Amino acid sequence: MLPWLILLLGCAKFAIGDKSPETLWSNGHLETFQSDVYLETFHSGVWKVPEDTPLNLTLSLGFNASDAVCSDGRDLTEAWLEVTVVLDEDWKLDIVNKSVQFRVAEVCARVNKSLAFSGYYWGLTKLAFFLTHNDLDPYFTNATLLRDDLRITVDRKTQTVDILFMSFGTVFVLFNNINMGAQLDLKVIMGVLRRPVGPVCGFISQFTCMPLVTYMMGNVLFTDPLQRLGLFTLGCSPGGTSSNFWTLMFDGDINLSITMTIISLVAALGMMPLWMFTLGENLTEEHTHLHIPFSNLVLALVSLTVPIVIGMLIRWKRRSWAEKGSKIIKPFTLMVLFFFITVGTFNSYKVMVLMTWQMVVASLMVLICGYSFGATLATIMCLPRKQIIAVSIETAFQNGAVALMVLKFSLPSPYSDLASVPIFSTILLAGPPLLLAYIIYYLSQRFCGCCADKGQLEHTNQPGQEVVDLKRSAEDIESTSARETSEFISDANARSSKQ
Repeated sequence: MLPWLILLLGCAKFAIGDKSPETLWSNGHLETFQSDVYLETFHSGVWKVPEDTPLNLTLSLGFNASDAVCSDGRDLTEAWLEVTVVLDEDWKLDIVNKSVQFRVAEVCARVNKSLAFSGYYWGLTKLAFFLTHNDLDPYFTNATLLRDDLRITVDRKTQTVDILFMSFGTVFVLFNNINMGAQLDLKVIMGVLRRPVGPVCGFISQFTCMPLVTYMMGNVLFTDPLQRLGLFTLGCSPGGTSSNFWTLMFDGDINLSITMTIISLVAALGMMPLWMFTLGENLTEEHTHLHIPFSNLVLALVSLTVPIVIGMLIRWKRRSWAEKGSKIIKPFTLMVLFFFITVGTFNSYKVMVLMTWQMVVASLMVLICGYSFGATLATIMCLPRKQIIAVSIETAFQNGAVALMVLKFSLPSPYSDLASVPIFSTILLAGPPLLLAYIIYYLSQRFCGCCADKGQLEHTNQPGQEVVDLKRSAEDIESTSARETSEFISDANARSSKQ
């Protein structure tokens, strides 16, 4: 009987443990205490921070039953608690210390501690704070969620590289536009306007095909409404200046290209609102109001036409300057394109990290569709090769600056930056393939005699063409000399009349 009694007492001791009345009271208090820890953060809700800026997130732990814990006379010198922060996506924020330890005495004294971090990539990051260590609870095993209501928004910050890139890029583009204007033939442009088959092809491709393609592509490849809106906004934009540069490099009809760019900028004043306020409304939330940057469209139109007009005046007044400019226009244009591809890629390297495979596929498909629609429609309309090249490139290259302004005015930051990623993706992917294609095109012309324009070959091989060119040169020299002589005589007469 005694062995059974000893065994029964042993089981009872194992079940309740070695608990004196003091121990039972203390442990019972601690068991209820594990849910009485709360966390305070200096910021709550959404905290907007600039990118690449070191910041501190201030934390403070507290006890709901602070009097019972901090004033019961026990020695809690070695007791400590630990708070760990967990991000929904670790790569968005660079956090130096993800865990913070609080001594119980520090909690009782309401000592604040900090998490050091910096925002690296644009966007919204959700933070959750867990209690991962608790010496006051002997049965603490699992992490306890304290709060998850803090969100950090990383905003894009204008840096010195951005300012230098935009400053040099603007100067290069203005100079090259003036030089291109000096190579234009006003008679050819008037002929294009009198028989506007090329501009009509470009208009249909750019303002009908591209908006529909980008809308469908966004719905198929993207689940994020912001990405769909960004891609669709690009598809509704007018032609960009870079299309003129690439048309020049591939020996397309530069007169038609510039005429189409100007027409598309004017047409965008009506076509962008038409598409954005119809299909675009399906891609936005209820309280989002889309803003069309009419002032930016007008500014883009002026910034293109004014340098072109200046170049045409140079061709009219100083034809020798225009001839000198024709010798450097292709090398300088290639330099400008290479500048935008290299420096622009370096300046937007964070966008490349944010790009997904869906964005890459969507961007490439948009470019391919632009080239295809423009070339197909121009071929159906029986346009010559130079104009087919111009229409094809003009359709594929949209004005990314206008699309970015639409998003900037319509959405708060950083949502506008996140919606802009598909635009940056398309811009970054447009240049390198064309640069590689141009190298192949140039080598084919240089060493194989391929890709030459038939009209150009017929003009070169036409019998007696050299004599005609010499006669025209002689007439130009004679007219220039006569003009200079008349100017000299008028100056001499003016001086003599003053004397």
